[in-house]
Amino acid sequence: MTDIKQLVQQELSAGGLFLDTEVRLDAGSPVMASPSWWGADSDHWIVDDATPNSVGSDRVFVKVMQQHSLEYVDVGASFRAAVAAGLAGIGPRVRHSNAATGVLVMDDLGQMASTATLDLFDDVEAIERLVHLRRAVHALPPFTRTSTVFEDLDAALLIAQHAGSSLPVDLDWMLRALDPARTRIASSGFDAVPCHGDGNVSNVLVVEEGASLRLVDWDCAAMMDPLQDLGVLLAELAPSDLEARPVFEMYWGEWDSSLFDRSRIYGIADSLKWGLIGSFVDVIRPGTLEYSKFADWQFLRARIGLRDQHFDDRVRNL
Repeated sequence: MTDIKQLVQQELSAGGLFLDTEVRLDAGSPVMASPSWWGADSDHWIVDDATPNSVGSDRVFVKVMQQHSLEYVDVGASFRAAVAAGLAGIGPRVRHSNAATGVLVMDDLGQMASTATLDLFDDVEAIERLVHLRRAVHALPPFTRTSTVFEDLDAALLIAQHAGSSLPVDLDWMLRALDPARTRIASSGFDAVPCHGDGNVSNVLVVEEGASLRLVDWDCAAMMDPLQDLGVLLAELAPSDLEARPVFEMYWGEWDSSLFDRSRIYGIADSLKWGLIGSFVDVIRPGTLEYSKFADWQFLRARIGLRDQHFDDRVRNL
């Protein structure tokens, strides 16, 4: 822990923050892996000036990536996306970043914001604000990482297998079931745009009692099919098609059954990817957080999508 604190203090100095002052480092937001992946691959610190009567630097939030996350996160691309989002007002302002050490320093919004939970998005107006925010990401300058959920799924499978993770007996079936959809999507093509790429609502900050939202944790950010970004959001907010259709129209602007089915398949693939990541981290960091429970839930969500009576029709409709 002392080494991490020293690293944080070094990076604060490198960023010109809290120079010649006594700083106070407090543990940041709580982390968990289940039921939601809530900061489960980084350490968090709140830093402010401990000098009495100081009027120096503001409070900042420091994120320090844990070593295992380097296996599935392009830290440089993630931090650059966070910087761009902060400049656009989509995320907190970034005060300093160093991909080599895995340290990201941002304005701390904790005193005026809270982490979103699923129940917030029972309200249609809240969903509209979130959809508007995610669509605003598309207008950012191009991100440096380009990827699809299927490529990320391949990478997650490799690291899970290499680590000797305990994987479900029906994993091969799940991967085979997705193959035809993967081929059809690749054949049809798409125009890639900057996207946040992670549907987890813990990546949403609720500011000013819900009047506005911010996106954080850009670890999945990439140039991608916007329907992939929509698909991971639907997987989180709208498990049934009845719930998902109005959100799709809100995001896409019109109804299109083929594109809706594509977004749903992206959501299934993303759940499978996260199941593999959870299984990998459970081996790397045993006895810490409930990574295996998170993985089981993600695999279950993928199975539900793959066993849906409409899945084969979705693939044919692509």
